[in-house]
Amino acid sequence: MKRLSIVILLVCVFIIKLKAQNYVRLCVGNNHNFGVSFTVGSIYNWKLQDTTIAAIISGNGTEQISVDLNNPGLFQLLVEEIDVNGCSGYDSVLVEVLASPKPNILSYGSISFCEGDSVRLQVDSLYTSNIWSTGEVTQSIFVDTTGEFYIEVTDTNGCIGVSPSIFTQQNPRINVDFAINGICEKSFVVFTDLSSISSGFISDRIWYLGDENSYLGDTIDHVYQHHGDYSVKLVVLSDLGCLDSLSKTITIFKNPIANFSYNPYTISTLEPEINFSNLSVNSIYTLWDFGDSTFSNIESPTHIFKDPGIYNIMLTVTDTNQCIDSITKQVIMYYDFVLHMPTAFSPNGDGNNDTFGPTGLRMSKYKAYDFYIYNRWGEIIFQTDEINDFWDGLNAPTGLYNWFLVITDELGELRKENGIVTLIK
Repeated sequence: MKRLSIVILLVCVFIIKLKAQNYVRLCVGNNHNFGVSFTVGSIYNWKLQDTTIAAIISGNGTEQISVDLNNPGLFQLLVEEIDVNGCSGYDSVLVEVLASPKPNILSYGSISFCEGDSVRLQVDSLYTSNIWSTGEVTQSIFVDTTGEFYIEVTDTNGCIGVSPSIFTQQNPRINVDFAINGICEKSFVVFTDLSSISSGFISDRIWYLGDENSYLGDTIDHVYQHHGDYSVKLVVLSDLGCLDSLSKTITIFKNPIANFSYNPYTISTLEPEINFSNLSVNSIYTLWDFGDSTFSNIESPTHIFKDPGIYNIMLTVTDTNQCIDSITKQVIMYYDFVLHMPTAFSPNGDGNNDTFGPTGLRMSKYKAYDFYIYNRWGEIIFQTDEINDFWDGLNAPTGLYNWFLVITDELGELRKENGIVTLIK
């Protein structure tokens, strides 16, 4: 390493004159010697401004010291010389400790490769010089063997750094094969990997099925939406990174054609029955899904729906080759709002028209319900939000009364009804 010489000016304690400060740049991790001109009988006291960056490891008290440069940063090194007459002189130097480069090796490709393949190794940045463990001095090298590789670099400040090692491995090839079970469009086709390897094991499998779909796994299933020929490719990867592939052409056959009609086109809660007619071609087995958790295998069934709404009716048919097709159509069941209010009632205990209130279809499915009775002065004399709670009229005189209903039906629609009822006693 270079030796930094620092000139010491000797003056008496009361006549102090300092020399302009020096400045040096050094690399972290090195030991560096600092010194001044020697004078017989003098004592030299050295001091570091920042001991977290560097440390004096030897020589303090003499004209030359050794300093360990521990961390990057900037510190001041001071020296005091006391001669035989007790006079002191001072000098200092600013030292910038530079970080060493930390190169890393990048691999362009897998570092675990099959026989006959190679991988390019490259240092991650540009440096003044590069020396690989192989002796090559280029920025990148090609490796086609098993081994350990590293690089030593020098940056523009002259600082040296060594990369972590990278290990390459050459591995055996894979014998690729697979089996196919299934021949129908819109039906499951099962692919099973039959590949083998002389050592290690197959860790990953990627299937390319010829219709822009791909899957991972040793055994997979897939549904082709159209008949025809497809080129299927299996790519396999061993636990040590060896990659190989195999392609086969398969034929997917046409399915039966599912179709149906129904009558009437729309239904309601008063008329909930619908007739289905199977119009499928080349089918021997039929399955109906009515969209309400009920099913049938009757060729052309009749079905009664319970609740209003939109139902997806699916018909699935199968032919002699076990090929399947299906079709879905929507059926709408509308809601019929049916409500009846008597025009009179007589609370006389004879069991006939003793109470007054509404009756109708599917009232238990109302989301909200309020029933009011008003006298002729507009006063509320009865109110309830219970569907089965009727007005008994026991404390009211004979006469006409107004009623008012506010209902939110099962579909969420707000309905308001009103009228007049005669109380007879």
